[in-house]
Amino acid sequence: MKFILARISNSRLMGSMGLMIKWEDKGENFYQYFLLDSEGLGMADHVYLENPTPEEAHREEERLMGGLGANRIDINEDEVRFLIDYFGKVQDETEEDLPSGMAYYLDFLDSYSGNLTIDDLYPKICKKLDSEVEFVNYMMMRFIARDSEALKYFSGREEIAKMHLTKINGTLLKNTVVKMSKQNYKCTAIYEDEDGYYTCDVVMGVEALDEGNYRLNSLLVLDSNTMFDYFVFEEISKAEYVSVYNIKNQTDEGAVYSNFKIGTEVKFRSDFEDVFHKENPGLCKSNMDKGTLYTRFNYNNDHVKQNVYVINNDIKAIYYFLEDKMFAGTYSPEDAKVLNDSLAIVYKDYLDPGEIFYFEENALYDFAESGSLDLDDFID
Repeated sequence: MKFILARISNSRLMGSMGLMIKWEDKGENFYQYFLLDSEGLGMADHVYLENPTPEEAHREEERLMGGLGANRIDINEDEVRFLIDYFGKVQDETEEDLPSGMAYYLDFLDSYSGNLTIDDLYPKICKKLDSEVEFVNYMMMRFIARDSEALKYFSGREEIAKMHLTKINGTLLKNTVVKMSKQNYKCTAIYEDEDGYYTCDVVMGVEALDEGNYRLNSLLVLDSNTMFDYFVFEEISKAEYVSVYNIKNQTDEGAVYSNFKIGTEVKFRSDFEDVFHKENPGLCKSNMDKGTLYTRFNYNNDHVKQNVYVINNDIKAIYYFLEDKMFAGTYSPEDAKVLNDSLAIVYKDYLDPGEIFYFEENALYDFAESGSLDLDDFID
């Protein structure tokens, strides 16, 4: 098997990375796609394609990396083999099952014999940062996630790497950063742990090194208290514009519509959802109780640069397919206009626009999660 190329997303600071590898053997092309998780899972996802078309290979790469908000960096075969070996061993240590269909991959495990370490890869798998605030937000993420490896790399101190506040690999939901002095920042964080929601105050000492690089010099937890779900939702929720579209019944009188982008004939409602997903491969798909939810993330992680970081500020739009309707949610009047204008042009043969709702707090995801079949009834 001859190595051809590989790309990895430089999203290590967010906790996970997408890895694509292309191999060649006797004129045949083989593609592997991995989601490498640094918060306990090791290898969270894996897909293997044999002789895919360029479109199929592109769609799978977008599915894997499109929502990570990161650049894709070329890496060499030695680096690829090290990463596969390294994250495979993380999986083994945590006793997590490998993703399905990976039996053939096991030859990679324990096969790496080079001299690389994970620290050697950090300059590639971590983006350059623009400010101390961005660094502080990422370090709070890593601290809540019990990511001792990253804390050790960015501090160089074993005592900081061993510090933890959460019982499991927790999730940072919101972080408010205030500068206290030249190198000290106070964070007020809201996070999710194994047994509920918490808020805490943490002081971090940071130091700017060369351009785009910082060091975590100290970390002090001042306090931690539980929070009720309702107050957490209030803190992270935001205004939402929800547009309702009726999906045309393309079986009426034998009507058939051709999609101008991929030339697919659409005869059934479910086929439109298929076309929509194929044309938007970077969307994250979630199967709900009654329908399907698709999430479009921003193309970067600039929300981490803000003094107030909120976990869902990286979401650009969500789409919910339910029976003969599609609901589209956005978070500003400008984004709502762009989205509705785009849908009206690209999918005019498939969609009839309906009502537009404004909510002071997130509503569409809750509607999808509720299993309700009627938005009006859900609102009431």
